[in-house]
Amino acid sequence: MTVGRTAGSGGGILGRRAALAGLAVSSSLAAPAPICAQDSGSLRELARRATIYLFPIYEMYRVRWQATVDDTNPQRQRLNRFRHVSTLPGPQTRVVSMPNGDTLLSFAWLDLSLEPMFLLVPPLGDLFYSYAFLDLFTDTFATVSHRLNGARPAPHMIVGPAWRGDPPGDVVLLRAPTNSVWLRGRLLVSDPDELSQLVILQTRVLLETPDMRNERRILETGELMRQRTQPPPEPVADWPAPQPADPFDLFTVGMRALGESPLSERRRGELEPLAALKLAPGRKFDLRAFGEAEQRSIRAGIAQGLADIRVAAARPSRTVNGWFYSEPHLGNFGSDHLYRAATALTALGAPEPAELVSLIAAADAEGRPLSGERAYTLTFPGGGLPQARAFWSLSIYQAMPDGRAFFFDNPIQRCTVGEHTPGLVFGADGALTLYIQRTPPAGDRVANWLPAPAGSLRLVLRAYEPDEALIQGRYRAPIVVRNSSR
Repeated sequence: MTVGRTAGSGGGILGRRAALAGLAVSSSLAAPAPICAQDSGSLRELARRATIYLFPIYEMYRVRWQATVDDTNPQRQRLNRFRHVSTLPGPQTRVVSMPNGDTLLSFAWLDLSLEPMFLLVPPLGDLFYSYAFLDLFTDTFATVSHRLNGARPAPHMIVGPAWRGDPPGDVVLLRAPTNSVWLRGRLLVSDPDELSQLVILQTRVLLETPDMRNERRILETGELMRQRTQPPPEPVADWPAPQPADPFDLFTVGMRALGESPLSERRRGELEPLAALKLAPGRKFDLRAFGEAEQRSIRAGIAQGLADIRVAAARPSRTVNGWFYSEPHLGNFGSDHLYRAATALTALGAPEPAELVSLIAAADAEGRPLSGERAYTLTFPGGGLPQARAFWSLSIYQAMPDGRAFFFDNPIQRCTVGEHTPGLVFGADGALTLYIQRTPPAGDRVANWLPAPAGSLRLVLRAYEPDEALIQGRYRAPIVVRNSSR
C-alpha cells in the first residue's frame, strides 16, 4: 500500500509532504459524509471509505513497529520506556521533515493491556513542557503540560480502557481509549548553553510500572509498600511487519490493531456500516471470501481512498497572506475522517493547537514560491508578534525536491529566531523586521538576519501555548515581501 510517505521511527512529526499546511483540507473534503452503507452499496465505495477510516490506524501501527520491532532500527526502543532525544536538530538531521529546533523531544510506546503506567514529571518551574498521549486513532486524549498542570505536576496514572480499580490518592487518573498509546514529550530549550542542564531534567521525567513506582518509593521514604507476589511479565513488541506493497494489508493490519483493545460503542458504530467488507477487529481479513470481480472492486476502492487522502493533504483550506493554517480540531478529529487521514499522511502525531500552532509559508505575498535566490522581509508590526503564553519562533528550512525540508549550514548557524534570540533590533514603534536572504544585510540590520538557503525554502512560524486568536485562525501573520531589487 503505497501513498508516498516517509518512514519514521518516532523521532518527530513524520511525513514526506511539504508542510503541515497541507493538512488543512478544502471545504468540500474537510467534512466527509459519515461512513454509511446506504450511501453506496458498492464494495468499491465501502472500500474507499474504509481506507480513509483505517489509514491513520495503519500509520500508527507502522510507526510503532518501526520504533519497537524493526531490528534494522538502531534506535529501537522497549515498550513502556522513554527514548529521550538529548540533542537539538541541525543541518545533518534528516530523520523527519521540518524538525523542531526549539525543544528536546521524548517518545514512548505504551502497552496498557497488562497493567497501568505512571508518568512522573519533576518540578519544572516556568519551563515549557508538554507530554501528549495519542490513542491508536491518532486523537490526543490527554496532555500533561505547563498550560494544564503548572510548575509542579502531580503524578499521572495511565490505564487502558478495560482497567478497573481505584487509583492511589496522590495521582491523577488518565484513561486511554486504546491499549496502545504513543507518548510524545517536549521541553523548551531557550538557551543552547543550558542544554546540558535540560538534558538532566529530561532524564528525570519517568515512566514507571506499579512495581517500579513501589520500589522507588520504598527507597525514597523507607516505607514498606504493598507489593504483588509476582509482577506481570514485561510486554514484548512482537507485532508482524506491515506489508505496504500489498494494498489489502491496510485491512489486515487495521483489524489486527483494532483487535488489541475493547472498542467503545462509538468506534463499533463506525465500523458497522463496513460489514459487507467482512472487517472484524481481531480477525484476519480474508480476501478469499470475495470473488475475482469483488476483489477488483475492493482494490479499486482502496486505490481511490488513498488518492483522496493525497488530494486532501495537498490542498489547504485556509491560506492567509501566503501562510497555511491548520484546522482548530487538529489532534482531536471527531468524525472528520478525511482530515484525520490527511494528517496521518503528512504530520502523524501533530500536537493539538492548544499546545502548539504552526503556520507555514512557501510563497510570498503574490503567490510566488520562496527562493534563496531572492531577498525578503518579514515585518511584525508593534504589538503584532504571535501571542503565545510560552514562546514563539520562526524557522527557515531548505526545501528538497521530494517535498521534505531541513535545516542547512549558513555563515552564522542560525535557522531559527524568536523571542529568546538575543540582540534582535526593534523599531521605535515596536515593529520587528527580519531580513531573509543569502547574504548579510547592511549595517545593524544584520542583527535581524535570517540566512536563506540556496534554492527553494520554507518558513514555519510556531507559537507554544498560543492564545485563542491563533488557535481559531484569527491572527494574521505578516506578508512575506520580496525585495524588488533582488
